[in-house]
Amino acid sequence: MSSIKQFYHAVLMRLYGGVSGTARHQRGASALEYIVLAAALITIIGVLATNTTVQDALNSAFSDLFSDASNGGGGT
Repeated sequence: MSSIKQFYHAVLMRLYGGVSGTARHQRGASALEYIVLAAALITIIGVLATNTTVQDALNSAFSDLFSDASNGGGGT
């Protein structure tokens, strides 16, 4: 085998040999990121659900949105 082929083979083995370990660590990091993201979303939703000012603002925004959509939605 020529030295170029040996070098190419060594580089490929190094790249493909390191993929499984790297992928395993990345999978664990991604799972942790999703857990942290889910916890943050649950906390934000919980705070918003208990805050009456935010509830009133959201209710009025959505009712205005749906009434505007129904008024401009077609056949009068």
